[in-house]
Amino acid sequence: MPPMKAVRFPRLTTPRLVLRAPSERDIAAWFARASDVESASLAGDPVPDDISAGERWLARSRQRFADGKAIQWSLDQAGVSDAIGTITLSFATDAKAAALGFVLARAHWGQGLGSEAAREVVRYAFETLALEQVTAEAVARNSASLRILAKLGFKHIESFIDEADGEHCERFALDADVGSLASNAMPDC
Repeated sequence: MPPMKAVRFPRLTTPRLVLRAPSERDIAAWFARASDVESASLAGDPVPDDISAGERWLARSRQRFADGKAIQWSLDQAGVSDAIGTITLSFATDAKAAALGFVLARAHWGQGLGSEAAREVVRYAFETLALEQVTAEAVARNSASLRILAKLGFKHIESFIDEADGEHCERFALDADVGSLASNAMPDC
């Protein structure tokens, strides 16, 4: 994907969510999510030492967008003052594929919001960005993320051990020809 300096950040909406560019107002909510030990563990992320990590997270998110390496959205839900999570497309070097990643605050688990956000980002990846494939990885014990990927039609590619932390993980892929059909046939969750 080419550098995005001249490209406006894509704002996406679903019936219950607004996916928007991260901003300074998201740092405290990001830190609260990132410092939840179970949530961080399920996401395969380290727990930050202090809130200054949130400033680095925001700077990195913005730089990766400007460089055309990723789009990371903050997730807003009507009636909730803080962002409830993030969802990211990280682009492969060949620019025809991207990796999907998502994290929700614990208070919003089990409500179908992860599925709703992921479905919209996958739609955007295939219909607007014309990607050929979206991949995803999940810690094997993260049953909620595994269910989301299954609902969206992702196919299991392989199991592996994450060398960084020794976690058992699963890798998935969804091809554009399958993804566009699956997104039309899936009921809202």
